Amino acid sequence: MAPLISLFIIDPPERLDPPTDTTLAIMRESLRRGGEVFYCTLPDLVLEGDRLYAQAYPVRFPPGAELFTAGDAQKFPAEAADVVYMRKDPPVDRDYLQAAYLLDQLPPRVLQVNPSRTLRLHCEKLIPLAFPDLAPETLVGRSVMEIAAFLRRHQRIVVKPLDDCSGRGIVAVNASDPRAEELIDRAAEGGGRCVVAQRFLPEIREGDKRVLMLGEEILGWVNRRPAPGEFRSNVNAGGRCLLCELTARDRAICERVGPWLVREGIHFSGLDIVGPYLLEVNITSPSCLRELNQLTGQSLEKRVVDYVEENCRRARNFLPCR
Repeated sequence: MAPLISLFIIDPPERLDPPTDTTLAIMRESLRRGGEVFYCTLPDLVLEGDRLYAQAYPVRFPPGAELFTAGDAQKFPAEAADVVYMRKDPPVDRDYLQAAYLLDQLPPRVLQVNPSRTLRLHCEKLIPLAFPDLAPETLVGRSVMEIAAFLRRHQRIVVKPLDDCSGRGIVAVNASDPRAEELIDRAAEGGGRCVVAQRFLPEIREGDKRVLMLGEEILGWVNRRPAPGEFRSNVNAGGRCLLCELTARDRAICERVGPWLVREGIHFSGLDIVGPYLLEVNITSPSCLRELNQLTGQSLEKRVVDYVEENCRRARNFLPCR
């Protein structure tokens, strides 16, 4: 098929971390295949009538450069793209959701990775609750009293914001801590912020496993090990990535979640597994592809673009995406 025209919706380029950024790897591979690549940010989207436009910038990578250079901005009709990658990091706040409403107007022939409807309907931290036997004990809400009661039942819990990522705002709380209710109150902003409370999993000492998925197929996986004295395994919180094997339980979790991902139209995702439990299903801007490449010598972005090209071909032929 002809090379693809790709539009990437991202954070401002100066906020990217080029050596570890998954989006940049996919951009580079798309260009290597002769495609056209554009980027924009959330404020660059505008809907005129029923047509979506972006103030978009063409992308190129100078030899040896980790970060792209951008050409002059142009009014880009989003329907001219073959694929739109929504790669804006959380928080999934008002601005994010409003952008998703605009992206709803894209015609079906434009492949969305991942679809705006799915991003609006599903919260990454709540998807595991669709599989109750896979998730640890969980309470979601903003009532400090209810969360404190949940803490008394489980003695140690983790409290995390519903709409953020990269370990930001996550705290572990012990029932024996005299400041426990204060910590909960602060995390829930005095009842003004909805949070997820989960039983603390001691298995986190060995880290979590990030399993990247293409549709229902496993793309790759890595163990993210917390830094000394830290319980968060996120790379942005100091976690380091190590090679590991998937257990039979890990694979069973992926097999359970895979058909759900396909049914919801989720093309690229990252499952976070701790011990026998599924903690999160990252669908906004799943990462760790670059870390996997460094550990294994692969170029997994090639498989991502292969997958996207196949699904774009199906879209052009009015066939259902897999």
